[in-house]
Amino acid sequence: MLSFEKTLLFKQIDNFQLQRHDFLNYFQVIKGYIQLNMPEKALEYLDQTIAELVPQQLIYKINQKIMIAILLGLFFDLRLKGIEMAIEIPQEMREEEYWQTGWKEEYAERFYGYTKECLALIPEEIDPGALLVEIRLLTAPQGFGCEFRLLKEGKILDKKSFYTIN
Repeated sequence: MLSFEKTLLFKQIDNFQLQRHDFLNYFQVIKGYIQLNMPEKALEYLDQTIAELVPQQLIYKINQKIMIAILLGLFFDLRLKGIEMAIEIPQEMREEEYWQTGWKEEYAERFYGYTKECLALIPEEIDPGALLVEIRLLTAPQGFGCEFRLLKEGKILDKKSFYTIN
């Protein structure tokens, strides 16, 4: 197995373990609300939890497995920091045909490196709960682009772009 593929695989295993732990915690909280006869709180908690998982659900709609792995890695890295993520994915990227011409293997390591550079832009001294990361994927005739924006209370603190074609 190639080193980069191994890195992605191990990262996904770490993400799966984190998600498994989180889901067990979610069930315990919901069970607690039910036991305390607080069904409204249980439903409120479910709604909040589902909303937090929307970016992950959207990432899974991309029809390119390596892109999914890289973006899930970014999603979980942000989550571990306590930072919310929003993602915008064009409909074309959900179709297999787009990736037949829009993907080259050499994009993988470059895009992975870009996501790590984006994570490095996040200042440690700011309360992560006040931050939002917006990811906007862009289509291109041969390749793709990505815009990373770090926001605090609606104001852009930093941004970084990635394009497969210079």
